[in-house]
Amino acid sequence: MLGFIARINKFCSGVSQLACSSTTLGHSPAPDDWSPFPPNALQDTTSTECNLTPSQINRVLVIFWTRLQPLVPIVSREDLRVPDSSSPEPFSPLRDAVTAYSMQYIYYTGLHTRLLGLHWDQSQSVKQSSMVGLPYFQRCLQATTQYSMTFSEPSMATLQCYCFMALYLLDAGQHAPAYNMIGLALRIAQSLNIDLETRPGATVQGCELFHRIWWTLNHLDFRCSRHLGKPISVRLQDCMCPLPTSESHSLLDPGSTLYHTQSIRLTAAALTIIESTGCISIPAQRQKEPTEIENRARILSDELHHLHQWRTDLQSHEPFGNLKLDVADTPADPDEEPEVELTYIMRQPMEILLTTLLELQYHNVIITLHRVFIQFPSHPLIPKSSPRADAHNATALNHALAMIRLTHHRMATCDVLHGVPEVYQYQWNAVLTLVGFMLAYPYCHRCPRARRYIRLALEIFDSAGSKSAAMVRAAALTRHLSSKVDTLLRILNIDDPLAPVQTSEVGRQRLQQDQATSDITPVINAPVPMDDPQPPLPCLPEPSLDSLWSWADLMNLEAWPNYCDEVSEAFMDPTKF
Repeated sequence: MLGFIARINKFCSGVSQLACSSTTLGHSPAPDDWSPFPPNALQDTTSTECNLTPSQINRVLVIFWTRLQPLVPIVSREDLRVPDSSSPEPFSPLRDAVTAYSMQYIYYTGLHTRLLGLHWDQSQSVKQSSMVGLPYFQRCLQATTQYSMTFSEPSMATLQCYCFMALYLLDAGQHAPAYNMIGLALRIAQSLNIDLETRPGATVQGCELFHRIWWTLNHLDFRCSRHLGKPISVRLQDCMCPLPTSESHSLLDPGSTLYHTQSIRLTAAALTIIESTGCISIPAQRQKEPTEIENRARILSDELHHLHQWRTDLQSHEPFGNLKLDVADTPADPDEEPEVELTYIMRQPMEILLTTLLELQYHNVIITLHRVFIQFPSHPLIPKSSPRADAHNATALNHALAMIRLTHHRMATCDVLHGVPEVYQYQWNAVLTLVGFMLAYPYCHRCPRARRYIRLALEIFDSAGSKSAAMVRAAALTRHLSSKVDTLLRILNIDDPLAPVQTSEVGRQRLQQDQATSDITPVINAPVPMDDPQPPLPCLPEPSLDSLWSWADLMNLEAWPNYCDEVSEAFMDPTKF
């Protein structure tokens, strides 16, 4: 996410290449200003007491077993048993980590106000700048960073602690600390040899647990690296650990690992594609040549069979057989009321939560793989033809729209997604994709519809209320970005963002040319289908007929500096608006 925003800002810094004269940009946002997630949430030291009573901790753990354990099934009830009060350490670091993670979930989802018996002082006194459960997180962190426990004699319990502490940080939007923590945990895991297919002296059940913990760490590392634009810690080609399997075929069986298994396998498919294509990012420091971009786009198309195989395997499991993973080339109008899925919303809440999270993760993976091909122009009057890359751009946009619409519809019909931090972070990734696409290709006929979808994303962010500082900030940033997009459209003389695109006379002539050649250049209208990894390449258009890059030569260069100022200011700290 931050890497994509960095490319937008890099695009703006190239104003001297596009304007008649060099213009000094105003605000240059710092990295912390590019994200809605607060950078210093862990520095609050006002609450340092772990003062839940034993009965309250038991209540928290009940919620963990019923609502959170299916998301990360790497502990057993024996692992979280209450220590003997006469032992030297009357508390368990692992139980502290799970307690902090569960308290945070309870607070963000509002269970402390909706379930009787959870109206505790620990939840009522939390400030927006604070993090609920922080004392338990800090106590676990202190215990698991001791020399003897972490570096000299690490254990599986230490790795389990790091998993839950990283989840706690991710839900709070603390991606950089989580990334550093997971990097350390992966090294510890390698020292314990849990990345091997078999471990000397371990039982079959023990090896299965080791494999699941190893892949959970890699899954969390992938999540962190996507947020930060950082490299992945472990390459799959160096990994000998088999993927986890699930004996259960029901999401609701006690101790079921079905959702977690499929989520891990989706991450592994994405990592395989990334390693095969090398398209982790397209650096902003230098402009890629069209032929190089097309070659990378072709390689991605060739490697998408890994996701096709995952989808085929997924649909063999009954709970996932009805997932709608296909995305229409023309997304539904956001103002159109979707058909209520009566048979779906009558399912168990946990089944709705798990299947929806898997759908959102799938769309997010598609965005991650395809959004790198969104290119910002650097040379006016020299349109570039990149039909394969353009198809990937359209795919990223369509999946971002599908993600927003799916979340909005599910949150309008049931409340099980309310307050789940991962859901809102997916929405922020989708919003960034929409904004980046509109800034790069403002004359594209897809932009008016994308602009209206931002309204749905705003409703999703606003639904979180004021409990999460990250979601309040995400809503403020989204509103600010929307106003900047509207200003951009006025600068470019695009009359109405909510109506069919109307441009200058030159623009109308150019769009008519595009429509006249649409039979042989289905670039924007035909994203790469997921079940056909190698679509036939359409006839290459003449450079002057390219539909995505054509806007650069419609531009009034005297207005370009103002456009860059609008984009540059889009990622300022909302408190400075």
